[in-house]
Amino acid sequence: MKRALRYTFVVLAAIILGVASAWFVLTRHAVSSVQNGPWLYDPMVGSQAAGPYLRAQVAHIALLALNNSETIYFVANQDSAGNALRCEGTYRIDGRDFDARWWSITAYGEDGFLMANDQNRYSYNMTNLARNEDGGYTICLSRAQRSGNWIPLGAGETFSIWLRFYNPSAALREHLATMELPRIVREDGTHANAQ
Repeated sequence: MKRALRYTFVVLAAIILGVASAWFVLTRHAVSSVQNGPWLYDPMVGSQAAGPYLRAQVAHIALLALNNSETIYFVANQDSAGNALRCEGTYRIDGRDFDARWWSITAYGEDGFLMANDQNRYSYNMTNLARNEDGGYTICLSRAQRSGNWIPLGAGETFSIWLRFYNPSAALREHLATMELPRIVREDGTHANAQ
């Protein structure tokens, strides 16, 4: 009886530790090797060298992620001033085209999914952006409706922005840490709730 009780305890402890470690790995943010302003990139994501924990984390937060030989993923969880991206804020993304076959900028809620909105608008890409006179672009992110390139923000507290390069040029790949990426500016100037 003592032996059976001991085995039961060991099995339960193993299950609890396994579930706790999986939860920890899947809910923490990846530590990226490349930072460029507010944008983070992890070269291990989508590579054959990625371990099982990183692969599980990617599967949890980035469904259908492509191999890094095809696509480069940058994520921003803060603005260019270093403050957390908050859904109650109004933000402006200023950028220019990239040397890639195709690229997109998409906003996601704190759960990692697209934020529901009446406009069914979640993203802009190189083909559907209205351009500024200088050829660059400006995207506004806010809860209140805006004219131009506007992505509605949801009811949550925080959000993230993903920048994807599909079939990027060799030159772009070589300068991920130093290339000019879009600036993310909070326009309303309020950072009282920044973390």
